[in-house]
Amino acid sequence: MSRPPIPVTVIAGYLGAGKTTLVNHLLRNAEGRRLVVLVNDFGEVAIDSDLIVARDGDKLTLANGCMCCAIGGDVLGAFDCALTREPRPDAILIEASGVAEPERIADYARAEPDLALDSIVVLAAADTIERLLLDVFVGETVRRQIAAADLLILNRSDLVDAATRRAIAERLRAIAPRAALVEAIRAEIPADAVFDASSIASAFACTPIDRAAPGDHERIFERWAFDAGPARSNEGLRTALTGMPAGVHRLKGFVGFADGAAPVLVQCVAGRVEITPAIGAIADPDRTLLVAVWPRGSVDRAALEQRMHAALDDVQPAASPISA
Repeated sequence: MSRPPIPVTVIAGYLGAGKTTLVNHLLRNAEGRRLVVLVNDFGEVAIDSDLIVARDGDKLTLANGCMCCAIGGDVLGAFDCALTREPRPDAILIEASGVAEPERIADYARAEPDLALDSIVVLAAADTIERLLLDVFVGETVRRQIAAADLLILNRSDLVDAATRRAIAERLRAIAPRAALVEAIRAEIPADAVFDASSIASAFACTPIDRAAPGDHERIFERWAFDAGPARSNEGLRTALTGMPAGVHRLKGFVGFADGAAPVLVQCVAGRVEITPAIGAIADPDRTLLVAVWPRGSVDRAALEQRMHAALDDVQPAASPISA
């Protein structure tokens, strides 16, 4: 039986809005949840040192069973940090950079079948947000961040008076009328309001979030499904997978073998290829089932299928280009 997708929350906001403060607050109040936090760079994102148990390259292991993984410029590649982790995480948090557009990051979550976008949380600092919205250079970026929000956190609300807070709140609601809005000091809000999109509506009396809009997953990315017979050899399969075009963000599935060898689980992420024994009844020894995802228009689907059929038959594939 397939497992339900892992909920993903994108945390965004302009530089200095309090994103890292919120992430640390959520990690301290995980309440038994196994979280994986994806961050751009450990040098820029200050996870509280007393939470860290160990560091291994681009991964931080935390005392409460959670983990942080560096994105390193490849969001879909970083998802592999969470999707291959056992025990399976309960949720994924993505801390966007200060100038990132959260909707674009959310599209990556929409493209991965094992993930489900839960919500976009955007922080705005009460003492700087009005100036930023009027800034000729960054105002439009800040406005797009706010407009994407399901939950808006007016952070540092203690630094302005009540009249100013009301004026800011009206302005934010005009930009994001469907978003819930909550005031906070040091980004301290109930953890459930971030981890469960349905609780945002109940906690803050707003319109429930609907993430099942048709076409969301296909707006930017294409999916590819490949259903064929068993492969003749592991070597031919590995050769084909190693030569995947750069546009293929993620490929995974099961491959059977005609010689009776045990089926394998195939995973390709960010140019890395893993072929491991397939455990479980879902793998059919007489069948190959693969799925992949790439930015729309970046890969020649027919050429990719030709390459994979050649790999399964263990023959030299034609030299036609795969990238569109």
